[in-house]
Amino acid sequence: MRRYLAVLALVCSTTFLGASRPAPQRPAAFPVPSPSPTVAPLTLPALVIYPFTVNGDADKKAGAKLAALFVAQIQNAGGVLVKPLPAKPVVRTDYLTSAIRSGADYYVSGYLTPIGEQVALVEQIVSTSSGAIIWSNTAQLLTYGDASSQADDIRKAILGHAGRIQAQYRQQQALSTPTPGPAHGTSASIGSILGILHRDRGRPAPKPSLAPDQKPARGILVIQLGGAPETARIAATTTLARSLERIFRVTRSAVVTRDAGRDARTVCGAQTNVTIAGGDVAQERVRTFPPRTVDVFTMRVYRCDGSILFSSTQRASSFGDAIDNAVAAFVAAHPGNG
Repeated sequence: MRRYLAVLALVCSTTFLGASRPAPQRPAAFPVPSPSPTVAPLTLPALVIYPFTVNGDADKKAGAKLAALFVAQIQNAGGVLVKPLPAKPVVRTDYLTSAIRSGADYYVSGYLTPIGEQVALVEQIVSTSSGAIIWSNTAQLLTYGDASSQADDIRKAILGHAGRIQAQYRQQQALSTPTPGPAHGTSASIGSILGILHRDRGRPAPKPSLAPDQKPARGILVIQLGGAPETARIAATTTLARSLERIFRVTRSAVVTRDAGRDARTVCGAQTNVTIAGGDVAQERVRTFPPRTVDVFTMRVYRCDGSILFSSTQRASSFGDAIDNAVAAFVAAHPGNG
């Protein structure tokens, strides 16, 4: 009995010691990687630029050309995704709906008005999430560089409003214009690029003046201009005579008429080797913000038989510039006054 109890005690102690000893840990088959932070992809604000509405009698395609120039500049600078325009034209009242359908966060629209060699631009940015105008601006564009600067202003305004100015785009805030081609230098006329300058518009006044013995033998009779208040007409007539006198032999006519073609023979009198220069001065209201006016001069040159030799309408910030531009156009078309 004692022997049985001793054997039983030995078995129980061995079992207890084995159960209390921890089991050996097996090594992992491969190391478990530590979790890495997730980097969200950069979401760029999306933009659609609609063709600008062209005021006046300029080529309406100029609005689409300016919009395309802005698109290229903003795409080159980065930071904003520019959406393509819909295949079909969109009326202004549907701009917001169309922009939302295209997935754009913003859209740009506006008006452009040719003024002499310059382009008056009214532009605005609308947020498609609220339908509100978040930025608007008026500017005078003379060169390709001016247009590039406006595109950069639009890009900066969108990035600022979107709150997505990332470090990689901050260094691009001072936009440098891409190397332009021969026809698109930074000082190239924006009016020429957009195709809104007529053949006789925007030419500088002819300088230097010709010496008296170099001027054409055929002279010009300048009659009083019409269209504006008397004080402005007299001043503009004097300016016209002085501008023509740089190149031609000029005489002021004593005949006052509102129809030089009808009264040409009376104006010329005994002089047959002359032409008659006249026209009208006026002012036009430009639809900009704030509204402004420009001076307009329509120059007409007649032969003594009453037939018209030349006609040109010029717009500028002053009557003097408008008259000089018209005279320059006449010199280019008729250097011999005939």
